[in-house]
Amino acid sequence: MTTKDQTFDEELKERQIRAREKLLRLAEEQGVKPMTWEQLKAMGDLWLADESIDDFLATLRMWRNEEKVRDLP
Repeated sequence: MTTKDQTFDEELKERQIRAREKLLRLAEEQGVKPMTWEQLKAMGDLWLADESIDDFLATLRMWRNEEKVRDLP
């Protein structure tokens, strides 16, 4: 007998597989390649050593939201 949790886990796994396949197809279509260690190092200090992951993610969200255009009701 399959439980709700097992069904949910199976559906989640399938969605993750489809999302990964879609992402890989898109990257291939756009000619996107994985970054090398040298390329990452050349980017410099994107993430400060004394900054927490929460601070980094909050800043990243803020940067992304600044670029969004919103229609007010």
